[in-house]
Amino acid sequence: MRADTAETIFHNGVLWTGRGGPPAATALAVSGGRIAAVGAGHEVMALRGAGTRMVDLDGQTLIPGLVDAHAHIWKIGHLLTTLLDVRGVDSLAGLAARLRDQAGRLPPGAWLQGRGYNEARFPDRRPPTRVDLDAAVSDRPVVLMRTCAHIVVCNSAALARAGITRNTAPPPGGEIDRGEDGEPTGVLRETAMGLVLRQVPPPTADDYAAMITAAMRHQLSLGITSTNDAGVGPELIETYLRMDEAGRLPGRINVMALRLVDGVGAVPLPARRHQSDRLRIDTVKFFADGGLSGATAALSVPYRHADTRGVLRFEHDELLALARDAHESGWRVATHAIGDLAIDQVLSVYEALPSTRSHSLKAGGPGPMRHRIEHFGLPSADHLARAARLGVIAVPQTVFVHALGRNFRQYLPDALLARAYPVREMLDAGVTVALSSDAPVVENDSPLLGIQAAMLRRDEDGHAIAPGQAISLDEALDAYTRGAAVASGDDGNRGRLHKGMWADLAVLSGNLSATPPEALTALRVTQTWVGGHQAYSG
Repeated sequence: MRADTAETIFHNGVLWTGRGGPPAATALAVSGGRIAAVGAGHEVMALRGAGTRMVDLDGQTLIPGLVDAHAHIWKIGHLLTTLLDVRGVDSLAGLAARLRDQAGRLPPGAWLQGRGYNEARFPDRRPPTRVDLDAAVSDRPVVLMRTCAHIVVCNSAALARAGITRNTAPPPGGEIDRGEDGEPTGVLRETAMGLVLRQVPPPTADDYAAMITAAMRHQLSLGITSTNDAGVGPELIETYLRMDEAGRLPGRINVMALRLVDGVGAVPLPARRHQSDRLRIDTVKFFADGGLSGATAALSVPYRHADTRGVLRFEHDELLALARDAHESGWRVATHAIGDLAIDQVLSVYEALPSTRSHSLKAGGPGPMRHRIEHFGLPSADHLARAARLGVIAVPQTVFVHALGRNFRQYLPDALLARAYPVREMLDAGVTVALSSDAPVVENDSPLLGIQAAMLRRDEDGHAIAPGQAISLDEALDAYTRGAAVASGDDGNRGRLHKGMWADLAVLSGNLSATPPEALTALRVTQTWVGGHQAYSG
């Protein structure tokens, strides 16, 4: 094969090349794992040789490989392998039946773990307590994580294993729910989850590797070629490094290291940052507050349904010290902040970091150390202006509007509901936006659903949630490709169909641009390519 001959040519299709790319491209050539040419069919065909693999798109749409800027990879994989998945359960009775069925499959005395319940799906909208779990399974410890991953509920056996009684004080940044009699209800919030989770036998290194592999292959089926694991402990860091060294990562991934692990406490920064074509480890993750759908995000006003304002996990000086340590050691910082109170705290911390203070986009753009705010659910106009000035990358999840909008309507006061996940205002303020799924918080983590939700702003009941925050198809695609590549720390290699970039590609059935927003989720991912090699065919 000649040096100027393409290894693979995609032709006869509709190409969405991203910002700055050829607007009417119909073909793309790949050589050496990178895009060699993109443009009109006759131009790209000049690179065809005797050994060139020809891929006839037959009118389908070729787009850059999608990037999920915020997911929890090993946790997706846990549900795909051994963890009980209760995300689709729609009643307490159904939940009990699933628990009893799962208990019958486990060895005597083994912990029963599950994830995904959402009380907003139940007819009476009452969350489960230890009484409900005890009635279903009492002969072994049971711990169920809510879909938001900020609340767990335990049966009496699990509380006993953890030593949680009426006299147990919650750790800082956590809450232990109690009944009128003063006894624990089994519900643990935020850092209090660690009291029981540290008692659960951890997966082995091989278990973690199997979970990571299962999750990344699942994402490939959705057209996701690059992803982010938003918060892992030291044992996962080592697993990722070993998998990368052995060439066992199915796609590309940016892994964020936790500095505080619930139930364990502070852990040191990893020994070194790491960057290869498949694995990037250069970001530290913090949690400033809780989740919006479980009403633990930190608000400046009470929630609609109760006189509570969520949980702020840090004092300002504590978070600042940890963020400064990471920042001055050369690590990027990503902080979970959903409620307006938490967002204000995180922006204040970022403003106090040396090289981000008084840094204006208009004065030449942000420097290389761009920090992130994960979720960014309820920012004010002032928050948006401060974020833009600092060059902060916002990583919201428009898919929440669809999947969790029922919770938002139940819990948020009207003034905050009207500005939930305001992606339109983020973009208009000049904030870089990276869309994502936060899977497995949502059951359907398809980027097409996230894009549709960004355009329609309707929950699964059909109710509009802040409809004025809708964005266009091009804007949503850009946020799921280039914007998410920026958030991952590497927009020079991915996120657009430009010559010289990695040949990370996804093929969608049909013409994406001609598809009405309501029909986007009817499209399928038919092919996914990573570095010029086909990684999925469906």
